[in-house]
Amino acid sequence: MLLSATSIVFIICSCNKKQDTSSTPLVHNAAEQTRADSILSSIGGQTKIVKINPSKENNIISKKGIQFSIPANAFVTKDGLKPKGNVQVTISEYHNPADILVSKIPMLYQTKNGAAQMESAGMFSITATAKDEELQLAPNKDIAVQVPSKKSDINFNLYYFDPIANAWVQTVDSLSIDQTEPKAHHAPSGKTSIQIVDAGINVEWSAVEANKRMIDGKVISLVKPDCSYKNTDFNFTVATDNFPELNLYKDLVWIGSANKDDRQVEAAFDNDQFINASIIERETPLNRYLMAFQFRHTKFNAYMKIASKSEACELNEELYLSYYDSRPVDENKIEKIATKAKKSKSQSTIFRSFAINKLGLWNCDRLYVLTAKMNITPRFRSITTGESYESTTTYMIDKKINSVWTFTNNIITLDPDSDNIILFINGKGKICYARLNKLSKTHKEKEINLIIDVEEMEENPDNTEALDKLLQSI
Repeated sequence: MLLSATSIVFIICSCNKKQDTSSTPLVHNAAEQTRADSILSSIGGQTKIVKINPSKENNIISKKGIQFSIPANAFVTKDGLKPKGNVQVTISEYHNPADILVSKIPMLYQTKNGAAQMESAGMFSITATAKDEELQLAPNKDIAVQVPSKKSDINFNLYYFDPIANAWVQTVDSLSIDQTEPKAHHAPSGKTSIQIVDAGINVEWSAVEANKRMIDGKVISLVKPDCSYKNTDFNFTVATDNFPELNLYKDLVWIGSANKDDRQVEAAFDNDQFINASIIERETPLNRYLMAFQFRHTKFNAYMKIASKSEACELNEELYLSYYDSRPVDENKIEKIATKAKKSKSQSTIFRSFAINKLGLWNCDRLYVLTAKMNITPRFRSITTGESYESTTTYMIDKKINSVWTFTNNIITLDPDSDNIILFINGKGKICYARLNKLSKTHKEKEINLIIDVEEMEENPDNTEALDKLLQSI
């Protein structure tokens, strides 16, 4: 997926005449806005779906490392009854402007002085259903949550989005932070046996084909690393006391081998009697660990699947390709990956811990006020064809703030000292963008007319991870 040009160019025309910031909004075309919303909604977000046994305590780790500790019997129906059978838990998370933009979650908090922009340090939604019926938390049942973040400031609060009032409600002041990763709960040690417990490593199932290769005189099954996630219905955690080196992969997942397909595995988790699971160490430098599952009527294996950490995936992919192609490992590439991993590790992650007593949308947030303001009346023009564009809704991202501003009139308010990205959906259904870089250097006025030459993405991204990379490159 490529941007239509390698550099961002914009042309500015301004006049010194002050503009009335209360001017009449652009005519809001409902059909155009619905189409634009559907285009954003078609971009896949960070969602994970897990089936759990609600009568037991469950720990779930989201795609991006949010940890949820759900007590036994936490869910009830609207009538207060315990659900029968498995419960499906859906977790969506929003960690960057791309996630927020696609979600269309409002980032305004109503204060007594009016609406204030919100800056997020981690936002998520958690819901639960049983047999397509929405569930709620039982009385006196809380879910413990630990949200990872790169923002170490202590002045972030906790907000809940009230769906009835259609507004954010602050629930906690100044969330506490932990400098170290929360520890998982491990099962008692044994020889090689492990238990399905609240700890350790996630397991997702997706049948893949293993490739046979001769390594050191032995036939070894190699499974290509995979950095992507699937929304599967069978996800749980396992303890790893006997293999402490696997703690390095706590935020990664395992992937099923091809000896059973998705339907057989789903049937085993849903209907069969689980006997045990064990980690098997093999004599191979790649896919060294295998997880073997045994049910009463079926057995299957899972290989380690690399996900979430790009450096880990790159490293394992290079090892895989070297063995698959029977060639030496590219040591220069390995060194570059190690350097990148070291740099990434130096950017320490902190965790905010709290408990929630409702299902729904939650946000670790603080209110943000622009330190300087400039009001812009924009006219958008294609940088390649010169044609004019109109926007029913314009989005703005300040590159130093984890938030998205939304404007539904013909005025854009921004910090002229910041690096800002402007986005909208044009009449062809394409995402258009421009970077407005420190306008204060070229414009001293507080209110200006601006012709903004915009780029058009050749293809709209498939998911928010791809969109985030594109936004970072602008």
